[in-house]
Amino acid sequence: MKCAFLVALLFLVALAFGQNLIPNPGFDDLTDCPNEHGQISLAHPWVTATNGTPDVYNECSSTERISVPNAGISNDSYQVQISGGGYAGIFVFENFSYPGISEYIETPLTIELQTNVQYYIRFYASPDITLTDNNWIFTDAIGLALSDTFYYEELVPHLSSSLEPVVENIGKVITDTIGWTEVNGCYKAKGGEKYAIIGNFRSESETTVVAANPAIYNHVSYFYIEDVLIKAFDPLPDTLLLCDGQPEILNAAFLDAAYLWNTGDTDSILLAQNSGVYTVEAFMEKCVLTDTVVVLDTRDTNGFQADTTICSDEPITITAPLPGSYYWSDGSRAREIQVSSSGIYSVTISNECGQFSFSTQVEAMDCECNVFVPNAISPNGDGINDALQVYFGCDYEYRILRFAVFDRWGGQMYTSGEGETPVWDGTAHGKPLPKGTYVWYLEYETLRNGLPEKNLEKGEVSLIR
Repeated sequence: MKCAFLVALLFLVALAFGQNLIPNPGFDDLTDCPNEHGQISLAHPWVTATNGTPDVYNECSSTERISVPNAGISNDSYQVQISGGGYAGIFVFENFSYPGISEYIETPLTIELQTNVQYYIRFYASPDITLTDNNWIFTDAIGLALSDTFYYEELVPHLSSSLEPVVENIGKVITDTIGWTEVNGCYKAKGGEKYAIIGNFRSESETTVVAANPAIYNHVSYFYIEDVLIKAFDPLPDTLLLCDGQPEILNAAFLDAAYLWNTGDTDSILLAQNSGVYTVEAFMEKCVLTDTVVVLDTRDTNGFQADTTICSDEPITITAPLPGSYYWSDGSRAREIQVSSSGIYSVTISNECGQFSFSTQVEAMDCECNVFVPNAISPNGDGINDALQVYFGCDYEYRILRFAVFDRWGGQMYTSGEGETPVWDGTAHGKPLPKGTYVWYLEYETLRNGLPEKNLEKGEVSLIR
């Protein structure tokens, strides 16, 4: 039962990556035909996001100014739908002495957005104009915002929504009343976004206004909204197997994009004939979407751990080189295992290409790095303990960075740098030092499993005369 549920869930997620996440994107599916303004809720699940009263228009209506295409806020209103039987309408700017409220429409997404997935967002807008007293205006600001919770805000005149749009038309006034202006952009999801809201998210001062008659103060801007789209760009699998080296087709087709692969190819389809990393860029009007796939040839070991010797106190991670279902010699079924003891470690991988086995031998040993510095020297020329030296008993690579000797007042009597072999003969600046106790410091670096580690040791040495 759990397995069936998981399969169904994965199917829904995969389906979501290929579909429009906006339900009823053209406002065509209605619970009833509209017969007056302010009935956006008839285009379920669209609703108003504020105390404004957005509109829905449809050719099924017999009411004046509600029936498409002669639909809108005035007797002169006219717009042909892009598809289906209707569209929505919202006020986005009013500066009347007793103005109405800027309007916003909202819908839940069919599935919440996934973290770090890229989405292409698009909708169409067209201004409706009223010729009465020439008080119509063109404006620029119209956008789409996203929210992880249902959004509703009571607005007062002259104020806009507190949301920040993720795509927006800003700076370029929309003046095409015959056609539709596309508002689009790309968005990398934070994860968990569940609702889409459309409207003007800019204040009056931030909204660019072009008036038909600047001498008239009372102005209004109204947009038709049509064909809203939010679609994930994730056409490639994370990993693709070439079964026994057989080529596979990579299909990155996405809307009306232009394409560029890291191979230099510019078609939406690419034939992957060799293992490697393949990246495609999909160029949209205002943004670029990217996706990557790792292609593996089942005939390769793909970097599987070679036979190795390790220190028992430093385990290594062995990773299965191919995707699939795993069964390790120690019973593990994970993609990777931690190894700290000697033995032969093997894994059997089952996937759509068949069954594959890999093994490696690991030898674990007790690694030590002992440092010995004599505690006394007698530089009298007899060849015994005439100088202070550093002796290493190390099972792995090391290098001395610095060795220094100081007197009891902290004065430096001797130092050797990186790459030098430390040898102190009890002198400083070419002159013999008096007998006594001196302090030495040793700084060295070890290299284990390719990782450097710095160490510091100190001790005392007696200078005997």
